[in-house]
Amino acid sequence: MKVLFVCTGNTCRSPMAQAIFTHKAKEQKLDMTADSAAISLTYGERVNPKAIEALKKLGITGFSHLSQPVTPQLIDESDFIVTMTWQQRAALAAITDDGKLAAFCEFSPSGDVPDPYGQDQEAYDKCAQTLAKGIDLLIPYLKGRFLL
Repeated sequence: MKVLFVCTGNTCRSPMAQAIFTHKAKEQKLDMTADSAAISLTYGERVNPKAIEALKKLGITGFSHLSQPVTPQLIDESDFIVTMTWQQRAALAAITDDGKLAAFCEFSPSGDVPDPYGQDQEAYDKCAQTLAKGIDLLIPYLKGRFLL
């Protein structure tokens, strides 16, 4: 099964979610993969160094990703799509099956995942921790829903 994480620019939140999800799925020996993309038309930007540092603090190293926009192909290849905000979910609902779409806050009691872009390292660390906690709830949901 493949999960697509979506945020605004695909350099902070969604790549961190991709890395955390992939790490946790491997730890649990699950046949799950992840990718990430942007609502905006960004191509080829590297993950923010502060996001990489936040991932290292969670024990995730060696992650690299270049930004990409959401495309019909990415949507078709994905079994489930998770946006960082309700607004992003609403934007994608117009172009994909609502049954395979969710906002991150549906799995995390913290609400929308705040964008750390342009903020200090602490904001990135907090974002990564929020994502990790939500993914701990997302994985069991996916296992139950897709009978993995």
